[in-house]
Amino acid sequence: MKKLLHPAMWIIMVLLYFSIGHVNAQNQVFKFPGYTSYYNPKTLIPDSVVWTITKAHLQGPKTPRKNQFHSEKGMVNLKPDYSNSGYDQGHNSPYDDNYWNPDVEYQCFSYTNMFPQLHVLNAQTWERLEDYSRKMAVQYGSCRVKTSWRKIDKTIGPDKVVVPLICIKDIWYNGRHEHYEMPNRDSVTKHLFTFYKTK
Repeated sequence: MKKLLHPAMWIIMVLLYFSIGHVNAQNQVFKFPGYTSYYNPKTLIPDSVVWTITKAHLQGPKTPRKNQFHSEKGMVNLKPDYSNSGYDQGHNSPYDDNYWNPDVEYQCFSYTNMFPQLHVLNAQTWERLEDYSRKMAVQYGSCRVKTSWRKIDKTIGPDKVVVPLICIKDIWYNGRHEHYEMPNRDSVTKHLFTFYKTK
């Protein structure tokens, strides 16, 4: 005789099925040599971006920064949404991790790698954490990085690009893991980036 699953197990299986399907339906995965983006076409920002910083890449030839922000083929052009919004086109995987090849440098300016960040976060506290990640890569040979976010603050532009309230970065190096959560607020500069380390 076949054993019937307990009703509670059926409920769990159904929930797992729909939750997995929901994630797959939401995300568009863009795999570039410099990073992988799990882009969400509903929020118009990535749910997460992952990449590895290597000492070899940082110490190799440096491609000049061209700031060629662009949308991928078939995707909406988000430049008008960011224009005069008060928010930077905030890199997840930044130029300084992607200058080791001209194609990689160009791809890091894709909107699949951006979310709106206030300038004080993008160019100060968040940037200090980026610098620290590169320092760890040089010291230990490599540093694995994942960016993500939580909580919607608002939307910007005619296409309603989501603005994250909390910007998150995880880094792994030399067997260690560090997790940072920074508010997308002007007040973020009241503290050093180390203040936002939660573990």
